[in-house]
Amino acid sequence: MKKLRIAAAAAAVALLLTACGSSAASEFDFTMPDSPTEFVTTIVTDSEDSATQYPAIEFDGKTYVAYGTLDGDIQKSDVGSRLGYLVQDGQKLEEIGIFTLAADPDQNYLLSMDEKGIMENKTFFRNSETVGKDVLTPSFIKSSDYNYWK
Repeated sequence: MKKLRIAAAAAAVALLLTACGSSAASEFDFTMPDSPTEFVTTIVTDSEDSATQYPAIEFDGKTYVAYGTLDGDIQKSDVGSRLGYLVQDGQKLEEIGIFTLAADPDQNYLLSMDEKGIMENKTFFRNSETVGKDVLTPSFIKSSDYNYWK
């Protein structure tokens, strides 16, 4: 009887995780573009503290540095088009999509999001050319308060 309860609990957890994973895929359009961009992760060193480094990606000749995470909910209408996927340490992570934001025509921010959506937080990268500039930051982006952006 004890084994049956353990098996039932394990099955319930598996169903819960499956439901979490499928919700992200069904809510957002993860369709890969015809010519996807490979976003190779790099590191940017803080100009005031060489021991502090930040993850970054390159796009359209610009460097985008980690800025923050999701604060609350993001709607399908907030997410623009998928540009491509992440490449980390030479490994293609096609399940990690890189997206534009719908209300950000200047592309000050890019969003990285896991297609499977299992316990993954969405990450926002900000164009490094906007350091010290007042740009519109959507309310669903929570700054990680990195020294780089101060």
